[in-house]
Amino acid sequence: MLTIIKYLIKEKLVVALIVGLIFMIGIMSLTSLNREAFPDVSFDMVSIMTVYPGGSPDELESLITIPIEKKLREVDGIDKVRSYNIENVSVVAVYIDEKASDKKQVVQEIKDAVDLVEDIPANAEKPVVEEIKIDKTEIFYAAIVAANDDVPFTVLRSVGDHLEDFFYDFDGVAEVQKNGFYDREFLVEVDPDMLEKYRLGMNMVINSVSSRNVDFPGGPLRIGDDEFVLRTKGQYNNLNEILNTVIQSNDMGYAIRIKEIATVKDTVEDPKILERYQGKKAMIFKVLKKRSADEIVLTDKIKSSMDKFINPRPELVSIELFNDTSEFTKNTIDSVITNAVSGFILLALILFLMLGTRMATLVTATIPLVFMVAFIGIKSAGVTINVISLFGFIMVLGMIVDFGIVISENSHRYMEMGMKKTDAVIKGSGELVWPVTVTFLCISAAFMPLMLLTGLMGKFIKYIPMVVMISLTASWIIAIFIMPTFINIFSRECHDEKNGACVVLEDGERLEKGFFGRIQLKYMALLKAALNRRYMTVGVLFLLLLVSLALVPVVGFVFMPGGGSEMIEIKTYLPNSRNLQANLKEIKAIEKIIKTLPAEELETVYSRVGTEVPFGLDPKPGDGTHKSTIFLYLTPEKDRTRKAAEIETKLRDDFENAKRQGTISDDIRISVKVNENGPPVGDPVNVEIRGEDFDTLNKISKEYMTYLKGVDGVYDVKTDFEPGKTEFRYRTDEVLASRAKVSVRDVATAIHVAFEGAMATSVRDGEDEITIRVRFNESARKKMKSLNDVMISNNQGGLIPLGMITTRQQQPGYSQINRLDYKRIIQVKANVDTTRTTSIRVNQALNLKFADIEKRYPGYFVSYGGEQEETSESLGELGNYFLVALVVIFIILAIFFKSLMIPLVVMIAIPFSLIGVIMALFVHGEPLCFMSVLAIFSLAGVIVSNTITLVEFINIKREENHGLVSALAEAAVLRLRPIFLTTGTTVLGLLPSIYGVGEKNYMTAPLALAFGYGLIFATVITLILVPCFYHVAEDIKNRFSMVLARFGIIMNPMLYTPETDNSVPLPEIQSAEKTVEKKTGKRKK
Repeated sequence: MLTIIKYLIKEKLVVALIVGLIFMIGIMSLTSLNREAFPDVSFDMVSIMTVYPGGSPDELESLITIPIEKKLREVDGIDKVRSYNIENVSVVAVYIDEKASDKKQVVQEIKDAVDLVEDIPANAEKPVVEEIKIDKTEIFYAAIVAANDDVPFTVLRSVGDHLEDFFYDFDGVAEVQKNGFYDREFLVEVDPDMLEKYRLGMNMVINSVSSRNVDFPGGPLRIGDDEFVLRTKGQYNNLNEILNTVIQSNDMGYAIRIKEIATVKDTVEDPKILERYQGKKAMIFKVLKKRSADEIVLTDKIKSSMDKFINPRPELVSIELFNDTSEFTKNTIDSVITNAVSGFILLALILFLMLGTRMATLVTATIPLVFMVAFIGIKSAGVTINVISLFGFIMVLGMIVDFGIVISENSHRYMEMGMKKTDAVIKGSGELVWPVTVTFLCISAAFMPLMLLTGLMGKFIKYIPMVVMISLTASWIIAIFIMPTFINIFSRECHDEKNGACVVLEDGERLEKGFFGRIQLKYMALLKAALNRRYMTVGVLFLLLLVSLALVPVVGFVFMPGGGSEMIEIKTYLPNSRNLQANLKEIKAIEKIIKTLPAEELETVYSRVGTEVPFGLDPKPGDGTHKSTIFLYLTPEKDRTRKAAEIETKLRDDFENAKRQGTISDDIRISVKVNENGPPVGDPVNVEIRGEDFDTLNKISKEYMTYLKGVDGVYDVKTDFEPGKTEFRYRTDEVLASRAKVSVRDVATAIHVAFEGAMATSVRDGEDEITIRVRFNESARKKMKSLNDVMISNNQGGLIPLGMITTRQQQPGYSQINRLDYKRIIQVKANVDTTRTTSIRVNQALNLKFADIEKRYPGYFVSYGGEQEETSESLGELGNYFLVALVVIFIILAIFFKSLMIPLVVMIAIPFSLIGVIMALFVHGEPLCFMSVLAIFSLAGVIVSNTITLVEFINIKREENHGLVSALAEAAVLRLRPIFLTTGTTVLGLLPSIYGVGEKNYMTAPLALAFGYGLIFATVITLILVPCFYHVAEDIKNRFSMVLARFGIIMNPMLYTPETDNSVPLPEIQSAEKTVEKKTGKRKK
């Protein structure tokens, strides 16, 4: 490498061309990077959905889910299997093992296994196997809002059709997902009394409609040389034609028509979920972008074009855009960039103060060049501009100048010693090529494990170490190959007349006489005292480390830090017998309470009545007429006085007061939770109880719920198990049915047609296919008496009353049956108030309290999911990788130093960074979290980087025949400025992110806080502890060597003279000694 350095120093034009090329490609890469809030991650999940019309949860479990699960057992590479069975639908979620060597092969084997499933009911649809991919990202919601509740859904739908086409006209829009967008239908509602009057059956009505709606080709007619097309036309064109459809007629010409027994309406299918925006009836569109599209550019383009959209019904419908993620992305990226710029200014300031104008300008000027190389790297790696990757740049901002600083500082040191500029640059840079390279390898070894983490958190934060390593690689390339040429071009020669500005050490090294020179002198005096009391110094620092570790329980631990959230999620649960309209009434009352929040806090209220929105990408079906979810979009935290957690508490109190006052029902359960930023990791408390019998599962779950309700700081304790709605089950007397010439299927079909309705036929209106559905009218469907009016047609045209051949039983059913790893499961969940306790404490208490639960209930298994599962998996994996990283660092150092002892000296400062981290968290009132643990592990390489050159200089001084203490003192003093600079630049680069100069990012701030303060304290430790520990290590080695020497074993002990080692001459004394020696020719004794 030294040959290349010499060549590039000589060939300045080559360097200029390389720099120009780097800037050109770097700018092109930067401008082509897409921007988004967070990086895309893969969830490694396959969903298997099977629709079985009319199937109950227990039927779906036994007939569909369990057969699929049995086939899945044969597939390798599966981590876990969750399944959900609700009315009509079975969903099996297969989670692929992240350690699987070929995930695509696992997906294919899952599809093959499902294809081999036999004995699925004939009327069930074919299972749909779909790999969950994150190739589309939502960018905003569009609400089509009705002026009032009387505006029909058909009007909302007609506007929605136009709006959907408008969005798809933009290149970059991948999909428009529609909520509340119901299919149009012509509804024939039959009066059962009129059916009885005319002795008609529902099947006769359906057949008449189906037979009338015909558009069928009859083939060609050839007459002579001409050919004609024959076609039978009978397709419905309007509602009047349906009303005039003949059901039955006689020989006298009398006909019974649809209009005599039914009404026909142009409407939409029955809504299962009602969408509401700002308390008004609405239809919601979710617009998703393609992966290749830039979120900010695409959203701005659509929003700026909205005035071109022509609303066909402006008097009845308005269009509102909300939940614009591009605004969050812009604000977050702007905040991160503001912090980065602030950090850069602080970094440049300390460089100018410590290095002087010329050298500081030189070092600072290389930063854009390093980033250009980094942009080329991250573009090639497929990284986008997002909060996580940008924080990686901030984290590395101070580090990328470290290599340049040490090479520049060392080259200038030789210039100041009188060496020619080019020779000084070659010697100064060449001397540090390997120490800098080893430093780069050690830092890379520390960050590499973070890229190997699995789990959701690992996928999410891997872009931080990726950006850091790419940037450090760029920094190493620029520092080794480009920086020496820059120094040689822009530096001035140093002359001897400047010697008076320095204090000269005995070997020709110089210390400044200015402010920093005085710091160096004081540091040398302090180090002398520490070396003289090295065992006490080491002991005190170890004691301080133990005290810091004792503070960990006081600081506490949370998986992800809170703060900065702009959304609150409210979920409501009524008794499961309540219908959609009763649920809507409660939601309207809740919305009125929400609207009492100040306007400066509340931005948007979006309600979904009839569904519990699942967490993250959980495929668990959540629909139910008694459930609802309300999303509160808050204003940015900087624009309000209260944090989201405070608003959450206020709302919870308001809802309890409303229950007591009767404003809302006292039997409604309301869950209020802040939706924190960052990856979805599940509930703070999530107890998963597996077994077969629901009665036993319920019994166990109640034990957990009772205990959790008594734990301070735990709230919103709930279980995901709930009994189904009461079922009226009809049993057919097969003997009576056989006499009446009807089957059990005929009975089931008659009940289904009367209350749910049956599709008789369909017609087309433009692009819309409109279903014609036949059923009882609304008033009949609300009466138990109507069940007695159901008439079953037999194969001889007779009508048999339902009650004649059936008996009715009333009993509860299941609303949902969930399974985990081939067994039934009930989950107990709870939220935690982190100001009073933490998730980890609660889960530890549960482990202790229910340690014997599996012994008391043989065959039943308990595990802890959600945040606890993610915490234990992520931290456990991180710890294992960290140990590997330490071993790799040790091996690198051992090869470099050719010693097994010196790497231990170099690495001794690593655990002491914990003192700075824990003290900083304690003082700032912040808990330990995953991101701060991440910082602790990342610090290892950076700390070692400061220590490597210090120990290398100690070794150089010893090779120059300096005494041990003299070598320790002089090397430490000489390395003080570069160590101070490298630490200072890194910390100052992070400072704005710690305290949020722009807008604080609560996800990355703990990482910056722990990394910055940990590095500060580790640096102080490096400057004191490393020389002391080096001396202690030499003491041990020498004493051990002398012991072996007594037995005739010689290990070439490095013995030293006490007189030399116990005196550490200060520079003023050394300078005086040199003066005396120069004048007299004799060295002073």
